[in-house]
Amino acid sequence: MRTRTSIVLTLVAALTTGFTQRPVGEDPARLHARTPKRLVIRNAMVIYGNAKPAFGPVDVVVDAGVITAVGPRAGASGPAADAVIDGTGKYVMPGMVNTHMHWHEERAPGIPQPIQYERNLYLAAGVTTARELGGNLAKTKRWQKESDEHTIIAPRIVAFTRPSMGKRQTPEEIRQGVRDAKAAGADGLKLMFLDRDQLEVVMSEARLLGLPTTTHIGVEETTAKDYIELGVTSIEHFYGVADAALDGVQNFPPEMNYSNEFHRFARAGELYAQARPDALRAIVELMASKGVAWSPTLSIYEASRDVLRAQNLPWYRDFLHPSMEAYWRPNLDNHGSYFVGWGNTQEVRWRHNYRVWMDALRHFGLNGGLITTGDDAGYIYSLYGFGLVRELELHEEAGFHPLEVLSHATANGAQLLGLGHRLGKVRVGFTADLLVVNGNPLENLRLLTPGGTDVVVDGRLTRGGGVEWTIKDGIPYHGPTLMAEVRAMVADARARTPTTTP
Repeated sequence: MRTRTSIVLTLVAALTTGFTQRPVGEDPARLHARTPKRLVIRNAMVIYGNAKPAFGPVDVVVDAGVITAVGPRAGASGPAADAVIDGTGKYVMPGMVNTHMHWHEERAPGIPQPIQYERNLYLAAGVTTARELGGNLAKTKRWQKESDEHTIIAPRIVAFTRPSMGKRQTPEEIRQGVRDAKAAGADGLKLMFLDRDQLEVVMSEARLLGLPTTTHIGVEETTAKDYIELGVTSIEHFYGVADAALDGVQNFPPEMNYSNEFHRFARAGELYAQARPDALRAIVELMASKGVAWSPTLSIYEASRDVLRAQNLPWYRDFLHPSMEAYWRPNLDNHGSYFVGWGNTQEVRWRHNYRVWMDALRHFGLNGGLITTGDDAGYIYSLYGFGLVRELELHEEAGFHPLEVLSHATANGAQLLGLGHRLGKVRVGFTADLLVVNGNPLENLRLLTPGGTDVVVDGRLTRGGGVEWTIKDGIPYHGPTLMAEVRAMVADARARTPTTTP
């Protein structure tokens, strides 16, 4: 019987077969998840992270987890490197920051999903920092510590939580909820479902304690205008923004039930069409002028405009865990699994919704607004990591240059999380959170897809691209090895869940 290690190594070989670029300078098994004292990436092109053009080829030198040199033959001087990656034909860029994600250990009841599955997928997609919004804070803080200490293989974790409103939701109970979140180690607050007076109390206490805030506004008494006025740090998704540009309230039909997932998401696809264009431009201009960031999570709702595409993405064959597959089946009891009777009319409305939403996002960016990237994966046919890469593609569809898109995913994300002084750029003195990408992602953002993608080389369709190495704190993690482990986890789970169709 073959050991798990031999199976993974076989899968690594299968995943890397056909890649058009040269292999790394050393055996991946010798570098993967090891901590080198001195790492040199040789002869690579560099995407700096702040939207300036790529440059190179250069060497990138990392000493004890910090970038110490970037330049031609920079690795030839100084002490000998104990780890070398050949970057010929490859691009080095900063690690990506996922500003909206959730850790899940189970999606469908009774079918556990190993947390390492999600960690591997995110690392293989180039995510080195992940902001968790609203999960189990105690568990997330434990994982945060383990990630910082490198006792687990995972992205760096930033932990936001929803503060308790108390039993009676009095001002003092609400303030105490914010204080409790701070005492429990929350790095920030995620706010939802608040009336204006409650929001004023939360924001006042958060400012007093120095806690950043973000919001999923929903359809509430409050809109983005309230949050902007009260100094929220960032806004998630699209909710609340167009609501602030309506003449009155959204035109909901009498039978509307916001607790019904189909009603909720079908009508959400009509929101931006009802916003006044001049008022929508004004609200995003206000948002930008007040320094409120926007994490739009374009990718998480994309199934709403083309559900058949979302249900048949090619990576599900090898990488979709049966717990997730079961959760995604149309079922109004599962949040985001609302495709029960979903039809062309809903998709047409959502496609229009996207056009207006993307135009508003572009206007926000043109007015100096800080845009970041998040995938909110685990819902609505969005698979961890893959969803973030799709988010980048949709930012380009919204009108941003690929250089801008990658700055959204790197420097902007680091700035939002208060880490811009040490993350988000390929800069001397910064922490070595770096990606080594097979090919030029500025030419095709899809090259960042975990496990690679189909590319045409010399007129032939072959397998290429992919994040070959994700480097966090100077520690290299081999993308194909991570994905081979994911494939093995999925195969094992499917063998133990015979009712699930791969």
